[in-house]
Amino acid sequence: MTHRPPSSLAPTPDGAIVVCQMEVIPGNPEVNLARILRGIDEAWAAGAALVLFPEMALPGYLLGDEWENDAFLRDLGSMNDEIVAHTRGRCAAIWGNVRAVFGRHEAVLGRVPALGLRGEDGRTRKYNAAFVAADGALVGNGVFAGFTPKSLLPKYREFDDARHFYSLPKLAHELGLAPADLVAPFELAIGGTRRKVGVLLCEDLWDDDYTFKPVDVLKAKGADVIVNLSASPFGIGKQAKRDRVLAARTRGCECFYVNATGAQDNGKNVFLFDGASPVFVDGRKVAQGPTFTEGFVSNVSGLVADPPEIAKVHVAIVAGLQATLGRIGVRKVVVGLSGGIDSGVVAALCVEALGAANVIGVNMPSRYNSATTRGLAAELAERLGIRFLVAPIEEAVDVSRRQIEALTGAPVAGLVDENIQARDRGSRLLAGLAAQLGAIDRCGVVFTNNGNKTEVAQGYCTLYGDVGGAVAPIADLYKTQVYELARHLNATRGEPIPAGMLAVKPSAELSAAQNPEQGGGDPFQFEYHDRLLYQMVELRRDPEEILADFAAGRLEKVLGLGAGLAPGKAVVGTFFPDAAAFVADLELVWRRFKGSFFKRVQAPPIVAVSKRAFGFDLREAQIGARFTRRYALLKEQVLAAAREG
Repeated sequence: MTHRPPSSLAPTPDGAIVVCQMEVIPGNPEVNLARILRGIDEAWAAGAALVLFPEMALPGYLLGDEWENDAFLRDLGSMNDEIVAHTRGRCAAIWGNVRAVFGRHEAVLGRVPALGLRGEDGRTRKYNAAFVAADGALVGNGVFAGFTPKSLLPKYREFDDARHFYSLPKLAHELGLAPADLVAPFELAIGGTRRKVGVLLCEDLWDDDYTFKPVDVLKAKGADVIVNLSASPFGIGKQAKRDRVLAARTRGCECFYVNATGAQDNGKNVFLFDGASPVFVDGRKVAQGPTFTEGFVSNVSGLVADPPEIAKVHVAIVAGLQATLGRIGVRKVVVGLSGGIDSGVVAALCVEALGAANVIGVNMPSRYNSATTRGLAAELAERLGIRFLVAPIEEAVDVSRRQIEALTGAPVAGLVDENIQARDRGSRLLAGLAAQLGAIDRCGVVFTNNGNKTEVAQGYCTLYGDVGGAVAPIADLYKTQVYELARHLNATRGEPIPAGMLAVKPSAELSAAQNPEQGGGDPFQFEYHDRLLYQMVELRRDPEEILADFAAGRLEKVLGLGAGLAPGKAVVGTFFPDAAAFVADLELVWRRFKGSFFKRVQAPPIVAVSKRAFGFDLREAQIGARFTRRYALLKEQVLAAAREG
């Protein structure tokens, strides 16, 4: 059902403005150019007067320091000219591209920027820009000739706009003007009338924490249509936040928001762009595009059902796998199958991404692996229809044990023995098997990293062992989320995950004490520790804040543990015997988190689905763990109160 605006607004004629939600291939402007030209043709054929494309639709958004390649920038400029020319005799278009300054910087409101063609770093000046063209020519807005720069350049999380691009407020300061002086709508013929169209780029609409508000300036200057070209990556809960922002910022106008689809990366993280481009009229959503797929959206295309978050996570990881492996020339993957839930979910996702014929499962038992998990690995492979290999490691591990003992004169035991097993599986067997299968099949073959976010956050993994592989599909999911994804796969994909994998106690099975058949397992209480780690990682909270919550009796509410606790029970009494045990665990978790970055920095790229993924999203330094002065005081008070109670 389409919501019509109040009478004070002149509505855009049905279908006159069309959003082209397109897959943007980073660093491949030829493919993107062809898609943009085709989008103009398709929109014009459908009767549109204006078609919109995403931010950086031509070059891609996440390109690393490729932005410093002037030859690449010149290519983009020539392709831009092709888009402008293609609007002749067709509909108008607005699209995202870089505006590089070569030669003399043109005057802006009669003034030439002092730095001319340079940025503050001495390199070629570049603007993240939206271009506007109609009838074969660029359209100006009285300030800029055919484009407008992005005003608000994010420099948090994965965003590096401020590293590469010159902002509109910075340009205004250079010219001795107010930023508002450089913001103006474009006049375009839409539905037989001239409309004032305000053009924004992504962050320009997310202005809560900025002093400059571009959308307010555009409204004040008469814009009754706002378009926002975005490259907004998917994250759990992201669409709900977009809707809240757009509902608040689009009062009194129409807003057409265009987001990209497809995968882009910054080296350490793979980000998925989920589309879901909405249209808002006077603060109400009247239409939305599909998630993760291309499509056209208009004010009359209607709303689509928003999938559950776990369904989006599922699609995002599969798309991330396909894009990452495809771009490095990989056709097949080897997955180490332990019989546990992590490797089971990774294998199922790989089958969906590449096909069962291109996934090889390998069980690598030692004397510590139980019959239960060996059987589950075989059952999973049968359910998925993948090739299944069994490669015992005991003989090879014994050789390593004896050699190390002979070199050191001391027995191998404990963590040393456990890490030898993990490294034998990863560095020797999985790596060698992937290389050999690639040579035989004459195609790219790699092995996967099966670690989850709980393990990654705590360094519960072995360098050159399970910290290996070409891509980490589930390393942005805590263990409890991996179980949720497994249940979703079983509900929607014909039960590929054996019920036993959901029931068996998680265990590395690297020692006799870790036998899940005898109650052994990983050193985590996942229902509690996953929530605690979420506070530390995603919400960036210090142990001082956690301990303050505990002391005030609100920790259970903060962690969202109400439903997981027995009646009358709290964290102490459910997960820990007393306050001292709680405090000791809090400190251990913090030390593990802050002390294991050296492992994370060597891990493979992670498919990002959360609001804070390890890699180049959460940027860490090897500074170790520290506890604040207030933490020490709180700790003393908490333990004293426990002793007195």
